[in-house]
Amino acid sequence: MTKATNLSTSQQLIKHVLLWTVFGYCYQSAITLLVKMASDAQPENSLITALVYCVGFNILAAHLITKYDKHWPVIGSIFIGFVGLLGVPYLLFGESALLAIPLLAGILFSLPLCSYIVGLIKVKLSKN
Repeated sequence: MTKATNLSTSQQLIKHVLLWTVFGYCYQSAITLLVKMASDAQPENSLITALVYCVGFNILAAHLITKYDKHWPVIGSIFIGFVGLLGVPYLLFGESALLAIPLLAGILFSLPLCSYIVGLIKVKLSKN
């Protein structure tokens, strides 16, 4: 038996929430950098460019989430998105640090969707 199977469900949940919180902070740092890069690259279309950059990054983040979280990857991605995009910026810098609502909604929707799709692809590839 491995160490993970000896943990109760509540202990696994606490472990996952702590890991998701740390990943949420890192996720917030990366998204902030991507939004700044998008505004530098195309100042006139920064919102669309930022969304495209963030969806691409969410595919990578979804891969990492599904790779390291075998139990609840979609729930983890929802938690990571909310902690990283709402919790961390609001706690550190206040309401002014939050992203624009359309960009925030697009990123928050795309991370769990990407996690779900990547998880399906990994299941399909493991069967072959």
